[in-house]
Amino acid sequence: MLIWPCDFVIASDDATFQDNTMYMGIPGVEYFAHVWELGIRKAKEFLLTGQPITAEEAQAAGMVNRVVPRDELEEATLAFARTLSDKPSFALKLGKDAINAAFHAQGFENVQRSAFNAHHLAHTHYRLHQDGSFIDREFMRNFQSKKKSELSPT
Repeated sequence: MLIWPCDFVIASDDATFQDNTMYMGIPGVEYFAHVWELGIRKAKEFLLTGQPITAEEAQAAGMVNRVVPRDELEEATLAFARTLSDKPSFALKLGKDAINAAFHAQGFENVQRSAFNAHHLAHTHYRLHQDGSFIDREFMRNFQSKKKSELSPT
């Protein structure tokens, strides 16, 4: 998930989030924050099913700070940034460092390293079993047939 390293996430009300790498035969854990972002049960559901979640679900889980109507996204984001910009930068840095220290004390780096290693092992495994391809053959067949059916006139 590209958003997880971000300090703040403001999403439009029509946004969805998905980690669909399981369909490719590899768990998307090169940056593994699923459990911290979603809690253990929702993380399992999100990663193992590959199904999308709405912006509202993401906010309820703590993955998104705010959800706003799409036509208000830019102004809401700028307004939020203004609430940060009037604070002393050194105080913001110290506050962020304290929050990050608590996050890391929970073992984030160790889990990150382990998940990253498993991710690369999965790449190697699938490459060896897919004639050198990085993508699962069954996934590609399903994807290509779906693409063809969507392009076919009805």
